[in-house]
Amino acid sequence: MPRFPLVAALLATLAAPVPAAAELLVAPTRVVLTPDARSTELVLVNKGTETAAFRIAIENRRMREDGSLEDAPTAQDGELFADDKLRYSPRQLVLEPGARQVVRVMATAPGDLAAGEYRSHLRLMSAPVSAGTTQIAGEANADNSLSIELIAIRSITIPVILRVGALDTAVTMDAAAFASEAPDQLVVRLTRSGTRSTYGDVSFTVEGEKQPAWLVRGVAIYIPNTSRNVVVPLPADVRAKLAGKKVRIDYTSTDAGDPANVGKLLASLSAAL
Repeated sequence: MPRFPLVAALLATLAAPVPAAAELLVAPTRVVLTPDARSTELVLVNKGTETAAFRIAIENRRMREDGSLEDAPTAQDGELFADDKLRYSPRQLVLEPGARQVVRVMATAPGDLAAGEYRSHLRLMSAPVSAGTTQIAGEANADNSLSIELIAIRSITIPVILRVGALDTAVTMDAAAFASEAPDQLVVRLTRSGTRSTYGDVSFTVEGEKQPAWLVRGVAIYIPNTSRNVVVPLPADVRAKLAGKKVRIDYTSTDAGDPANVGKLLASLSAAL
């Protein structure tokens, strides 16, 4: 005989509003370490209106050609993970609204560690503390109904890079065009070579003008990837300003882990859009 109280409870729970996720502000959002600078600090701030618990975990991720990330259970050729070389503390914490906490991140780099760029990601996950004080999800009540708890969780992923030895990189910009299937998106094709990743801003400047019409910050190409399609959604007014014009597209380094080259032009292309 069907247990309608179970179904009713499930439907009622699914229809209820999900608790708002805690808003976590983290700085910096990217970490580069070296044997000479093996440690750094992250600052976490709870910008939400609820006291929230945060858990930090380390994971290995790989960049797809479109710039999105996916889980990387095993390393590919030329790919080096840093998970077994990283330490961080604390691993979990509770922050009241507006409170902040420092998380210390350190890398171990023995003298015989092979030259290369090692990378893993810290995932910071949050959930309102109040969500954990209610009945356990899936626990049966005395009337055989089922209590199901929905908890909204927000997570932020931060790349942590360990660079060992003398590494280099070079980038070319191969093409730029509006996407045929999405006219409001501009796609820029970048190709990377060398022994380390790149990180920088892509700017779009109409010929004859001094200031960029649009700027995309924080464009990375991670090892072992050799290419990336940078997909740039454009507001209608910016697209109108670029369409049919000759546009200079620059990829400029903002890699704080390579301070000597911050501001260096990594690649450039003049394209008729």
